[in-house]
Amino acid sequence: MQERYPALFSPVKIGSVTLKNRVAIAAMGGTNLLLPGTGEFNPNVRDYYLARAKGNVGLIIPGVTFVHTGGWLYNKEAAFLGPIRDLMDEIHAYGTKFFFQLGAGFGRAEHVPEGDLDKETLSRLVSASDDMPNVWRPEIRHRGLTAEEIRQFVDAYGKCALMCKRAGIDGVEIHAVHEGYTLDQFATACTNRRTDEYGGSLENRFRFVTEVIREIKRTCGEDYPVMVRYSVASKMRGFNKGALPGEAYEEFGRSMEESPAAARLLVAAGADALNADNGSYDAWWWAHPPVYMPQHCNFPEVAYLKKFVDVPVFCAGRMEDPAFAEKVIAAGEIDGISVGRQFLADPEWLNKAREGREADIRPCIACHNGCFAIGGIPKPGSSGRPTAHCALNPVTLEERNWVLTPAETKKRIAVVGGGVGGMECARILTLRGHNVTLFEKSGTLGGVFIAAAAPDFKEKDKQLLAWYRRQLETLGVDVRLHTQAGPEDVAGFDEVIAATGASPRKLDLPGLEDARVIEAIEYLNGVKEAGERTVVIGGGLTGVEIAYDLALKGKKPVIVEMQKDILLVPGLCAANSNYLREIIRYYGIPVYVNASLAGVTDDGGFRVRIREKDAAEERLLEADSCILSVGYVPSRQLADDLLASGCPADRLHIVGDAHKVENLMSVIWESYELCYRL
Repeated sequence: MQERYPALFSPVKIGSVTLKNRVAIAAMGGTNLLLPGTGEFNPNVRDYYLARAKGNVGLIIPGVTFVHTGGWLYNKEAAFLGPIRDLMDEIHAYGTKFFFQLGAGFGRAEHVPEGDLDKETLSRLVSASDDMPNVWRPEIRHRGLTAEEIRQFVDAYGKCALMCKRAGIDGVEIHAVHEGYTLDQFATACTNRRTDEYGGSLENRFRFVTEVIREIKRTCGEDYPVMVRYSVASKMRGFNKGALPGEAYEEFGRSMEESPAAARLLVAAGADALNADNGSYDAWWWAHPPVYMPQHCNFPEVAYLKKFVDVPVFCAGRMEDPAFAEKVIAAGEIDGISVGRQFLADPEWLNKAREGREADIRPCIACHNGCFAIGGIPKPGSSGRPTAHCALNPVTLEERNWVLTPAETKKRIAVVGGGVGGMECARILTLRGHNVTLFEKSGTLGGVFIAAAAPDFKEKDKQLLAWYRRQLETLGVDVRLHTQAGPEDVAGFDEVIAATGASPRKLDLPGLEDARVIEAIEYLNGVKEAGERTVVIGGGLTGVEIAYDLALKGKKPVIVEMQKDILLVPGLCAANSNYLREIIRYYGIPVYVNASLAGVTDDGGFRVRIREKDAAEERLLEADSCILSVGYVPSRQLADDLLASGCPADRLHIVGDAHKVENLMSVIWESYELCYRL
């Protein structure tokens, strides 16, 4: 049989090290080998990385570890020569290589807590130059590193790399000219205003990183591989202003014109490979592409860069499509792909692709809810989950804690509701050996997530629905569509799970019975079509996504939000929210905040009445339609009916939106945890 994806699964050399295939796991926050703060070995990553090594990945790169965080990393030798060296032996047994990612710090991208800062915290806020604005709090300014501090960092890189080599780590990756971290701030003219040997010309701005590369080679030997994380273009329109795909703009950061010469400086210094994408924290959606970014969004720039260097070039940024990777690698346009979040969602996706089982790959939907909810609003009542977890796969970084085992007592279990929560329950229960019947009142599995997946930019959400449906079919779950289950239908089951989801919140306001007033779910499911001028009531995530979808269709949306700002969604990653804010800027979508819906009127034409805070009179917005995106309320009727009919409370379980309306991650994690216990 002809091998699938022969180019993708062909070996490639990075310096003296041969990778068995062209796929690397990109470094992600939370996958660090050492715990932030303590510098101790992170025990959770052992099983996480071994699962990915079993999944056939060629190269693993853990989350960045800075050479100095409260102390020099090279003083942590016990962790490297103990548990890390042991882990390397286990990973190497699968033929997988491992590069340790070393960084110099966040620089102006460091997340600064709210409130006044003490002198110690302020002294830690360093950058390439004095007076650089912090990304998250621009009113806070960073000081520039001194020449002596730079020399200390260069020395530390050499010592840390040597420690990596002694621990059996195959090479190092420098988090260098990438994403707007400290070394990138030196390399980029807009953040480097120095007048010494580390500022001014391109060679001077790259002096810090090239000295780091040369020091590693001097300390570890020329044959010890050094890979460099590299952003081809910064995609910046200014500080905290990013460019959108296809937008015409003047580059404020590193330009495409400058990038080839910069890359050649890195190679001349000894870099053995470049791991490339685009972006900075000012345009974060390029380095951490949310669902709205196109597939393989960074490929054109990375393929362009490949023409100017003679070392392997890997491309990162939604590159998990094996067919596309095969095509561009076979054509010599790039040498490999660097994939992060898809390995969180499914550690076996590479094996499945090689075996021709692409339909069984649980797709990453680029939501950032579990892996990188950074810069957003903390979830109420919670300190938030660590990064690098997965909204779709609760087992990620919890491999030892959440391993599925056969149920001690096999039960007949009814699951009522075929949304994502109900499908996850049916899947996990069946895997554990229970006899499951899934009741769904409609003719299709998916629930409200069908509407959520409707916009064109939600292609991965559609794939997730297809994945769930396929899993239930493969497992042989008894699925009963067009069945409105009541107490009599579930009376003979040992356990009942109510996964009945949620219904749109209803507003009691004048005029809402007008046919031109549309529920969000009606619009998304194509039940009703919006007019040319549409007022969207609700500036949460769904409302803003609807406005984006309308703009893509050439319509003229307006957003009305009762809170002080749009997108005040707990746990929403800044890469997602900032992209959507740039979309609003790009399309010129009017936004009214601190404004509530007062009703609609057809007096002299269809108009939406809104009441703005502190305004003496209502504002009338002329429109052709109005979409209500004001949230959902739990659908609890089945649970109430079951309890009223005498169903024992201890065998009734309410999950997902039927319990509490939250996001997809909450639904899946809650469903998994329940079915893990039953």
